Amino acid sequence: MPEQQNNQQTNQPRRQTKRTRLGYWKFIFLLLYFAILTIERIISIVTCCMGDFRSISWLDYYMLMLSIFAVFGSYIYGVICCTDIVRKRSDYNNIFSELAIAAGLLLLGGMVHTDGSIPPMQFVSYGMLLASMAIHTVQQVKKSQNHLRKWLSFAYIVAYSMAIPVVYHTNIELAYLFEPIECVVSVGMVAMFTIMLTRFYSGNGEDKLTLLPLLVALFGDYTVLVLRWEEEINLFVLIFLCAAVALWFVGNIVYIIKKRRKKVGKEK
Repeated sequence: MPEQQNNQQTNQPRRQTKRTRLGYWKFIFLLLYFAILTIERIISIVTCCMGDFRSISWLDYYMLMLSIFAVFGSYIYGVICCTDIVRKRSDYNNIFSELAIAAGLLLLGGMVHTDGSIPPMQFVSYGMLLASMAIHTVQQVKKSQNHLRKWLSFAYIVAYSMAIPVVYHTNIELAYLFEPIECVVSVGMVAMFTIMLTRFYSGNGEDKLTLLPLLVALFGDYTVLVLRWEEEINLFVLIFLCAAVALWFVGNIVYIIKKRRKKVGKEK
């Protein structure tokens, strides 16, 4: 008995150290997302500002202004909220939910293809965000037995984020209709993703898999894909949209099965 108690006492500091390390890396990867995407956006903004404004369209102005707003808005929001949390000495985990909103604001600028855009840097920055999310999922899995639901939620949010269309110029006949719709769909899906990301970090790593975000993705992506189908089939968006739909159904089926098992268990 004394030996078991000693083992338990020695294991507790180890577990706490592992949790601290995971939390540290979760925060570092999230900061790397901000750093890399911010640098990429600033390079693009400078490139656009050095160009000839007389030859650009309304869409170029929109993408430039959105990028500027995304960079400044995300940092202003993040600094204000994080400073308030530190000042009030609140739970540090609240920082992640606030940074998730700031991450969504910055992502608005990352979803437009401006002059000087560097896609490899954008993908690396998104990879940092996904790494932070994966660590959060691992942390939550260790606290609960509902492993499958958590990993399905993680996979669904990742697929959803990848299904957000990037705003591009187009040469189709209906460009005057396509470009505004593309802007609205992109912003709308980023907003849905930001809400899911905030709940993901503030909660237990599970997404509620509600219908509204999925409907926004289905109708939005469908419209964007169909209008530009003859010019170019965006396979990237199409594949991840299908993956998001499949994961949404699987996640809800798993939830229903688990709920029924609990109900049967209580009846017995």
